[in-house]
This record gives sequence, structure tokens and C-alpha cells, in this order.
Amino acid sequence: MEGTVVGIGRREHIPDAPNDYGEHGLAAVDALLEETLGCCVDLTALCRGNTVFIKPNLVRPDPRNPNAVVTDERVLLALIRLVRDAGAKDVLVGDNPGYGLSLEAALSRMGAFRRRVADAGARLVFFDDEETVVVDNPEARLFDRLVVPKAVLEADCRINLPKMKTHMHTLVTLGIKNLYGLVLDDQRMFFHRNDISLKLVDILRRIRPELTVVDGIWAVQGQAPLSGSAVPDMNTLVAGTDVVAVDTVCCALMGIEAHEVAMLRLAARDGLGCADMERIETRGTPVREAARRFKRPVVGCMGAYPEILAVEGGACQGCLSALRHALDKLHAEGRLAGKAPVTVYLGKPMPDMKNLKNPEGDVWCFGSCAADLIFDHCARGPAAKFIPGCPPHILEFYKAYIKTYDVGV
Repeated sequence: MEGTVVGIGRREHIPDAPNDYGEHGLAAVDALLEETLGCCVDLTALCRGNTVFIKPNLVRPDPRNPNAVVTDERVLLALIRLVRDAGAKDVLVGDNPGYGLSLEAALSRMGAFRRRVADAGARLVFFDDEETVVVDNPEARLFDRLVVPKAVLEADCRINLPKMKTHMHTLVTLGIKNLYGLVLDDQRMFFHRNDISLKLVDILRRIRPELTVVDGIWAVQGQAPLSGSAVPDMNTLVAGTDVVAVDTVCCALMGIEAHEVAMLRLAARDGLGCADMERIETRGTPVREAARRFKRPVVGCMGAYPEILAVEGGACQGCLSALRHALDKLHAEGRLAGKAPVTVYLGKPMPDMKNLKNPEGDVWCFGSCAADLIFDHCARGPAAKFIPGCPPHILEFYKAYIKTYDVGV
């Protein structure tokens, strides 16, 4: 991996916001992207005469969202233009926005966005309508058969376009994590526990992007992706052909060591990229001039909110992050305030012990590991409400809590 190059571009000020911008803001991002790519890649050699597939992060897009959780539209439009100018034959844009939500549904209120993408010279690919291909992955540790949209595999060049964010489950969500948006719903929740990092690296074994561009114009920190806070003055783009190296540099910019991130350790171990800052050549803006210390996510649920008595048994990261996502969202929307406490147990109970004493209010068992506590064998009846799954989806408890307690805002 000697000679790995990563480009960093930064401005002190970029006009406007991702969800409300004009021509001046778009032009500023366009110029910054061109400068950043010029540091690290021959875009013409990569794109001329080729079909290029661009994979942004469009998780739960909402044009009213001020927290910049999706790839900045300005970066996407600028990239489409540059790829077109580099001679691409065709430009495709696609993503799976999240479990249970198709891209068509996600963009149903975003007609202006769809028109701007088309006007820039790209075609949106809706994975639910695309033919899929089963891809064998013989070197995988876990995820040995991927079902992938055919358009992704048939593209001559794949450009990965994630957002710079922390993440409650994986600490960061950058280039490698953005590849998860290629996984369709039928396989979305498999290996979504502590083993998600192995799954992400397995995806990288079979779908290696030729270029990764990380959007850090507005970054996101803290309880991301659902309840994080924006970093509106990051004003940074990072790019390179080695996605592992790009993610490593982004971690340095966020005040996080690469060895803290399991997917980077695993990818480097298996020779899929460089995760050593000493062996990465950065060009453009020096790391020290762009670096910030991001707020880190807090995954534990115990004591987080007075209305929830969370009891963590032998719980893995999957259930911990899923429940914390739900609690943060309920709190942010004012749905917990003033409500009577309830108890939520997650994880495997101690063997041969009933390790739930003095619960407060209704008891909820969260995740399949907690199933041992849902039935009271002495009273011969249910002892708790149950959210099944290994792990449950991040919105399952959120929806069940609102329905059960008729919680408004």
C-alpha cells in the first residue's frame, strides 16, 4: 500500500446550507471538489467512455432536515458535472435509503432534487425496480452471498460519495459504511450486531469503489446518524482511490484514531487498503489545519433518560445502538417528557437467574436475547412486552412506544 494518496480540500467559508443554497454556494463547492480531486486522481482516465455509478448517502432524505445527515446535494451535482466533463458515457446515481424505505418513496417529496440531478446529466437508479444479481463471496468471513443491483455491478466505475459522520453502531460512517446502502432489504438486518464490521468488510471484498469522495462540507457528530448535531463549518472534502485510506484520513480529521474503528482494523488486516497515517500521503490542505474533535456517540442506554429504566444484560452493540437510537428520537421529539417510567431490558439474562428486580412501570424486553424474561412461569402469563429481532430495527421500539402510550408531540 506504499504511495497511497488522499486529497484534502478545505475553505474557511462556504456560502449557504446544504438544504438551502444558491448559485454562489454551488459554485464554491464545485471549485473545491475540482481542486480536491486534482490532488489525488486522474478523473479523465477513470471516467472517459465509461458508465459511472455514483453512490451517495441518501438515508432518509428530507429537504427540510437542517442537520445534514445526507450527502450534500451540491457535492453530488458538482461530481456529476466533473464526471461528465471527464468524458463519462453514462452517469447513474443510486442508493437504498434505509430498511423499509425505497428510493422512490424517499424522493416522493423531492421533485426539485430529481430534476436537478437529471439536468446535471445523471439518471437515478431505483434499486427496487432493478434486476438483481447474486454475487458469491468465497473469501467472506460471514456475508458470502450478496444480492446486488445489476446496475452497480455492470458499471465500469463506481464512485462512493458518503457524508462525514459519527455513528452510534460503528463509531464512524464514511466510505466503507456507505457501501451498506447497496444491500437490499432482504439482507439488510443480517449480521447487524457486533459482527456488522465483518459484514461491511465482506461487502468491500466484492465491491471496491474506484474512487471515494467524502462530503464534509457540513459534517455530523454525536448521536448520529438519527440524532446527531451538525458541524456546519467543517467545509472539507476528502478523496482518494483507496477507500480505507480515505476513511483513515477522515478519522484523523474527526479526532478519532483509525485503530478505534473495527472495520478499518479488519480491512487493513486483510490487505484491502491502508489504515496507517504514516503510510498515507495527504495532498492539499494539511490534516492539522482541517482537523476538529467531534463529539462521540454514547451508545449505552442506562440512565440516559429518567422516563426509561434501561437494564443492560448481556447485550451486544446491535441492541444497544438500536434502542439508544429510538430513545434519542423519542426524547428529541418531546414524547418522553412527563411520562410515567417504564423498564426496558436488553441482552441475555444471567444463566439460571432472574436478574430483573424492582422494575418501574411496564416491562419491555428488547431483542431476541431478552426473550427469557417475557413469560412469568409462576403466574402463567406474560411478564413483559416484547420487541423481537436480532437486533430489532432502530425504529421498532420508537413506534411501539408511541402506539402503546398514545404519545403525541
